[in-house]
Amino acid sequence: MPFHIKNAETDALARKFAGMKHLGLTDAVHLALQEAVAREAAKPALPDLAAAFCRDLKARAAARPET
Repeated sequence: MPFHIKNAETDALARKFAGMKHLGLTDAVHLALQEAVAREAAKPALPDLAAAFCRDLKARAAARPET
C-alpha cells in the first residue's frame, strides 16, 4: 500500500530518522509511529490524572495544620 509524504519538512524528518536508525523509509515511519502510539498508550487517562490530583490535594489538606 503506497504512502506518500507530501510535506517537505515531514519528508526530511522521516529521512533523518531513517538514517539515524539505519532503516528504509517505510520501516522508519513504521517504527516512529509504533513508538509514538506506545508513548500515548502509556500516558494515564485524564480522569485518572484528575482523580490522582484530587487525592493528592485531599492528602495535603489533611496534613496541613489548622490555623
